[in-house]
Amino acid sequence: MPNRMDGSGGGCQGASDSNSPPEAQKMAPTPSNIRPSGVILLLLIALTAIRLSIAAGTGLVFDEAYYRLWGLFPAWGYFDHAPMVAWWVALGQGIVGDTALGTRLLGPLSALIGSLLLWRTTFLLFDRPVATLSVLVFNAMLLPSVGSIVMTPDVPSVFFWGLTLWALAELRASQNAKWWLLIGALIGLDLLSKYSGVFLGLGISLWMLIDKTQRHWFSHPLPYLGALLAILFFSPVLYWNAAHDYVSFAKQLSRTQGESFEPHYLFDLIGAQWLLMTPIIGAIALYSFSRNLQSLIPSRSGSTTLVIATSLPFAVYLLLHALHDRVNANWPAPLMPAFAILAAITLEKIKNRFLKRSAFALGYAILALVFLEIIHPFLPISPDRNPAMLTRGWVELGKELENIAKEKGLSWIATASYEHTGGLGFALHGTMNVIQINERIRYGFMPPPDPILTAKPALFIMWDHAADGALKNLSRCIGQVEKIGTVSRKYGAVSIESFAIYQLTDVKITPPIYDRKRDPSSCQL
Repeated sequence: MPNRMDGSGGGCQGASDSNSPPEAQKMAPTPSNIRPSGVILLLLIALTAIRLSIAAGTGLVFDEAYYRLWGLFPAWGYFDHAPMVAWWVALGQGIVGDTALGTRLLGPLSALIGSLLLWRTTFLLFDRPVATLSVLVFNAMLLPSVGSIVMTPDVPSVFFWGLTLWALAELRASQNAKWWLLIGALIGLDLLSKYSGVFLGLGISLWMLIDKTQRHWFSHPLPYLGALLAILFFSPVLYWNAAHDYVSFAKQLSRTQGESFEPHYLFDLIGAQWLLMTPIIGAIALYSFSRNLQSLIPSRSGSTTLVIATSLPFAVYLLLHALHDRVNANWPAPLMPAFAILAAITLEKIKNRFLKRSAFALGYAILALVFLEIIHPFLPISPDRNPAMLTRGWVELGKELENIAKEKGLSWIATASYEHTGGLGFALHGTMNVIQINERIRYGFMPPPDPILTAKPALFIMWDHAADGALKNLSRCIGQVEKIGTVSRKYGAVSIESFAIYQLTDVKITPPIYDRKRDPSSCQL
């Protein structure tokens, strides 16, 4: 097959001169029966099997355990995030039950499907060698490769963002306006995953504006119909927020507020992403991104323009946010398909075989090391700083608390954090109710706690170092407090974190109050 990369950043077979009118620029559809090589397919199957095995064999981290509750009670909206993660969890639970695998099932499967469509995307935009490299890069990156095991809102967000790039590549190759309908639907699904999907919509508009071969879409009705379709898909969240004082939007928008100038967070962001993409691949990806920014020069056209333009608005937001506050390491996850493509473009041009092989050897060696650490922690990392320890010790802690509660005649477990509510809720699986006293706004999707149960004495658990402050904040919600002692979440004989436990009486739990001006951490009395 001839190389289809052009000097302006790519192109498709059959593309005519970029100065031709739009009608003459229609690109010949690329055969849909062209597939990745057998080696790539075997790699993806093997990685999917490993991810599913880890998903089934390790406990949930506390965020996942919290989203597990969402899956048990699917809703149109939630205080913390958009609802797609809950719907994915619910679907997984419906297939394999209320288990760790049930919570995580769609993550590894989405990584498999997303990788196949990433290959198709890159093939349409560039050529087969770059497509193969993009899949190898994407699956070596820790954020998408390991992150697909841990069910968070990032997992569906990465999936639908990547699918939108695929649909855009199909549109660019075929110039068939009907693709705009799928693009609109996918943007809506991405917004249902994370509100950051709005930046993808902005990026598509930027691409149409910059790429002179795509400007004709501004005068076509289907892009606007696609935008309406995106809003229609997102309308359940709009309705839910309107009915709940826009608390979810307010919570997410609060992240954008910042008055101080803290540029060191910018270096944290870049350094973290470089490492998460693995060192050599990360360096190549970041170099390729900066090098290909020239594709955004007005009136440029080419495949790279699409990749850069659709990524730029979100990338700029993250960089600006990092000037005043920390950017969580997982936030840039939706950009990873684009960064995989950009890294593949540069890797394909590198003639040094040793460098190419080193990039993948190091990347997959680090990935294997991380997988092994998740399965059986062995690295000399402090237990309270080791992410692999987040899944350990919850079942044992839950049984210990249940035994103490029975000995003391306590009927339920009270918490003051969603981490403990989710972690212990999954560990106990209904053998004893776990109810958070404060932040009731988080649990409006669940049936209210039984007042007969909550009128009885409870066992309260909180991190040892934060217990005094938590009890002070809860003083309006609780009556008598009696300390029982301390317990630990352990991995074998190793203590991961310590908790103080108390006996509480006369606990008052109120219904959620949806008021975006109210402190959600209060007792709401």
